[in-house]
Amino acid sequence: MRLSTVVWCRRRLTTRSFRSTTPLLCPSLLPVSSPSSSYSTSAAFKRFNAQQHRLPPQNDSRRPNTSQRDSDANLFRRRAPTPQPVSPAVVSPRFHIPGMKDTRRLYPPALPTSKHAKGIAFTTLHDMNYIKNTYGSNPLAQPSANHVDDPKNAVHNLAALYGEKPEYVRENGKYNRQFLSRTTVTLPFFNPPIVGIGDAPSVKGSDRLANLSLVYQLNNQGLFDAKPSSQPTTVTLSDNSILDLHLATEFLDYYCRKFHFQSADIQYTSHGNVWESIMSINGRKVGVGVGRTKKDCTQAVYMDVVQYLEKCDPDLWKEFVEKHKTGDHLGDGPNVPFYMNRDLSDDIRDLCVDLERSTLYRSKPSAIAAPIVPVNTGFQSRASSDDKLADKSYLLQQRRKRYLESPETEQIRATRMALPLHQREEEILSTVAANDVCVFMAATGSGKTTQIPQIILDSYIDRGEGAKCNILCTQPRRLAALGVADRVATERGETLGKTVGYQVRFEHKLPEKDGSITFLTIGVFLRKMQSVLADPNNTDFDHITHVLVDEVHERDVDTDLLLVVLKRLIAERKAKGQPIKVVLMSATIDPTLFQNYFPDDNNQAAKAISIPGRSFPVEKKFLDDYLPALAEGEEQWVLGEPSVKKFLAKEKTFMAPKSSLTTEAERDEDMDIPFPLIAAVVSQILQTSSEGHVLVFLPGWEEISKVQKLLTTGRWVVDFSDFEIHLLHSTVPLEAQQAVFRSPRNPDTRRVILTTNIAETSVTIPDVVYVVDSARLKENRYDPERHMTSLVTSWIGSSNVNQRAGRAGRHRPGMYYGILSRGHCEALNTYQTVEMARVDLTNVVMHVKALNFPNMDVKSVLGATIEPPDSQRIDIALEALRVAGALDAEENLTALGRILLQIPVDVHVGRLVLYGSFFRCLDDALTLAAILSSRDPWLAPMMMKAEARKAKASWLPPDFRSDILATWQAYNAWNKMMSERRYMEASQFCQDNFLSRLTLLSMQKLRSQILSSLRQAGVLRVTAQGPVRAYADELPPELNEHRGSLPILAALITVASQPKFALGFAPTALRTRRDKKVMMQPNSIHNDKSNFYRGPKQIFAFLEKRSSTDGATFLSMATELNYATYILFGAHTLEITRNALRCDDWIPMIGDLSALEDLMRLKRLLDGCMLRVFSGLVLGGRHGRANVRQSEGEDEDEAEEAIRSLSQEETQELTFLSRDVVKILTKYHADRQDFNNSYRGRSSLTS
Repeated sequence: MRLSTVVWCRRRLTTRSFRSTTPLLCPSLLPVSSPSSSYSTSAAFKRFNAQQHRLPPQNDSRRPNTSQRDSDANLFRRRAPTPQPVSPAVVSPRFHIPGMKDTRRLYPPALPTSKHAKGIAFTTLHDMNYIKNTYGSNPLAQPSANHVDDPKNAVHNLAALYGEKPEYVRENGKYNRQFLSRTTVTLPFFNPPIVGIGDAPSVKGSDRLANLSLVYQLNNQGLFDAKPSSQPTTVTLSDNSILDLHLATEFLDYYCRKFHFQSADIQYTSHGNVWESIMSINGRKVGVGVGRTKKDCTQAVYMDVVQYLEKCDPDLWKEFVEKHKTGDHLGDGPNVPFYMNRDLSDDIRDLCVDLERSTLYRSKPSAIAAPIVPVNTGFQSRASSDDKLADKSYLLQQRRKRYLESPETEQIRATRMALPLHQREEEILSTVAANDVCVFMAATGSGKTTQIPQIILDSYIDRGEGAKCNILCTQPRRLAALGVADRVATERGETLGKTVGYQVRFEHKLPEKDGSITFLTIGVFLRKMQSVLADPNNTDFDHITHVLVDEVHERDVDTDLLLVVLKRLIAERKAKGQPIKVVLMSATIDPTLFQNYFPDDNNQAAKAISIPGRSFPVEKKFLDDYLPALAEGEEQWVLGEPSVKKFLAKEKTFMAPKSSLTTEAERDEDMDIPFPLIAAVVSQILQTSSEGHVLVFLPGWEEISKVQKLLTTGRWVVDFSDFEIHLLHSTVPLEAQQAVFRSPRNPDTRRVILTTNIAETSVTIPDVVYVVDSARLKENRYDPERHMTSLVTSWIGSSNVNQRAGRAGRHRPGMYYGILSRGHCEALNTYQTVEMARVDLTNVVMHVKALNFPNMDVKSVLGATIEPPDSQRIDIALEALRVAGALDAEENLTALGRILLQIPVDVHVGRLVLYGSFFRCLDDALTLAAILSSRDPWLAPMMMKAEARKAKASWLPPDFRSDILATWQAYNAWNKMMSERRYMEASQFCQDNFLSRLTLLSMQKLRSQILSSLRQAGVLRVTAQGPVRAYADELPPELNEHRGSLPILAALITVASQPKFALGFAPTALRTRRDKKVMMQPNSIHNDKSNFYRGPKQIFAFLEKRSSTDGATFLSMATELNYATYILFGAHTLEITRNALRCDDWIPMIGDLSALEDLMRLKRLLDGCMLRVFSGLVLGGRHGRANVRQSEGEDEDEAEEAIRSLSQEETQELTFLSRDVVKILTKYHADRQDFNNSYRGRSSLTS
């Protein structure tokens, strides 16, 4: 039997465990106990319940004999360590050490006897009026009727949740000559204790009033709605590993599987407010857990057992940790039966023979790094002569003179000169001139974004050197770059394209050469630097004199990488005698971090200047301030909406005193957003004011759409058709976005602008006076070990609150309405977690490789960032790129990697596009790439989810179950209408099929951009066996020979998904290499249970693995694959064992081993041919051999052999190869469908 000894700790209960002496796997790992002892776990519960009722613990004569236990331990070859008290994660809460001094009374005292009847004089009467006036004056914080009707029951039930009981003290006294009974009820388990007092003629009445006082106080603090803090969810093991419930579960699964035990079994027993869990393995009890809830005691028993096993045998734990990194801890998946038609096997063998003889395969490159080919970024230009620079400088001087003298620009000049920055113009210019790097902390409204670039350029123009000043100003978002460029051009009395221009994704309008300001996104800037750093003879950047980095505080990945690049650029330009000036700008920043990152030549911190803004005061209001007025108005109905009630209940916890008990609400980052409350606040603002626009910050597009619908369809006092509602989001067409920055046609028209955080910085929307802030943003968090992404709607930082509030005070005094309590706002972190620490670093590594820092590897570059990421995250990203074929074993870019750098999509999606070109279905591949690179276009309205799911399923191709191919079919239908100019029909099509028109338009743009990049990289020239028209969107027929072939499209999806595959082995049951159990995303077409299980085993490719708030794991954008497709295009490693083909080290395929060997051989040959194609493409494009820079020390003949272009013969062989592979996939798919149909037929007959 399991032996337990109760160990008492301060306000905690835990168990010291002694397990059965019968070995489960080996003596070294087993707990030890006396076989003669009959002590059971019921003793623990006696003590648990005794302490809960404040009874002192009793001696237990059945405690195990310690000396006997130790002597028994000598029977084993390795003595198990004496168990120690486990961590607080497995203890039951809230108990005092029985022997400690405790001033609280354990038992309710009896009422005073008759000799005390006279009592004492009460100075305050705690009657009903006093309680309501003191604690119940807030109409928004009234307790429920049930709590008021029976306050004693409400208080005692709440105390029971914490495993406690209220403490009563009663006494007699008098008030104004009236004899009364006073009851004081204390809840001592809160800190500070909460006390309720009641005075009444009877004890029953005073008890009721005292509890009623507590009811009001508890309700005010939101403690009725909040859950008590649960046990810690993690513990630290002896090797400093962090153990959580998920990891503990996986370890015990590994433990049982390694020693061939049955899975652990847990038995639960409820004892009042306490749960007991007993774990058994192989029929023997090995652990016990105690907790308030079933979930708590489950966690307790897992933690207890794993901690014990880790202490007994740390080597076993270390073995598990190492295997967990690669997913090997789960072992192989179930066997997958494989069968192939004999004729098809013969076709595969014939193709293998042909490929082995082909020039394409025999010319495959050896394992050397690919040559470096400069990337065309569109910035190349030759330096102007001195005479041309002088002429241009004179021209700029004349333009500026006309600008300063023109009456038409007088008003805008006056507006500019009134900005605070111009009052310190000389200080700004002298600081920039004297320092390589300077930091400007310019408050909101100072004009930093628009004025600092102009001040610098105008100073050069005034001294006759305007043509020598060229400024690049980076912006964190394309909308900011577009808006600021337009604003600056207007301020200078020019049109875009003169001295001011922009360059963003999909759009560009560059300024005239020499003497210019260019606003661009950081991504575009890094792409420009890619070309410069790749070629030391490149002079494209030499004419740039200043780089201004705006909103540097945002700290996204690109910004952190940009700072590394700038640090390197400053050193290189200084060495060449061409110094460059860097200015870091932000409204909200602690400059210390950036100053220390850019020390000067004397190792002194960079110069920082603080410039006040011209912002008007902004009054901040929170829930505490505006809810009372809302509750008394005509729109008080919103407070009864379920989402609002739930939200307000959780927010009450932040209105409580800071010392109150910690609750779950404080950790609830993904808390629902109260959309009706947000809409009601907007309505209230419009009712109580007569001018000024309203800016509403929301996390994302879905939230924007919901609020827009509420405003236009809700029962509001104001008629929102009288107002303009604008949407600001990256998917909104550019023209619609820019309309927000233009004044309404009717000056009296007010606007409501619904936006994400793109309007938080840089851009200023005219006449915004009111800001309504949900205080949320969407944030991706990536777990590299589990390949898991979580899209979290998280709370913003307090610096973001200030930044958003500042949007309301740009033109006049403003108002900020935060959709959170004041206490919650004060509890926010200052800044968000930097992006480098929470995202997948795969694309970051590719950025670093593209920049080609001399003598610096990836880890060195990322280690040089301002706050370096964890090295383990970098290692995982490097391994992912090696698997994708973008890097070789020495972390050098391969030929494939070089080509992928020129395609503006994710690495895996770039591979899809290239394979689509090689296999002659490029048009479809472009669409698939756009789908995989965009947000999901399918909408799911709350009240029409079934209809939306049905609409999506209607676009499924026959015999191909795939979320991606359903989207592909729907896109093609919509795109056909658009190409035929049937715009109204296309719009109705989106509405009928629950599709986002904006997302489809974004996909359309992305397709064009990818196609353009393929042309520039020379891919189309090679695969089309000749030149392709430079600007045609329609592709030549030879590149679409296999258009619409579903087997090859499934293969392309497989290429893009590697290594994200799941195995389905029962209805709705799936596993991945790293996850024992996963599910399909709820909106997936695979959740149609009637068709989900289509064969004995299924393989799925998926785009992303996401975790939900409840811990479940979901696969999104999944595609069912046949086995041949997976082997040829998905599996990274193949190994023939005694009776199976083992794929990716976890999927064993059994059955026709001869056919499996043939497929393995074909994959090897296919991969070799692709390597040759990639290497040929590096020089087969538009750049030619002359542009190649050979690696230092590389033999010229070897380099030429490795990188020569594809010959005409090889190109023809590639064409034949693609045709044969498509035929094989098509035949195998048909055979597989026949088999599945017969399987389902047999299953139906059996059932």
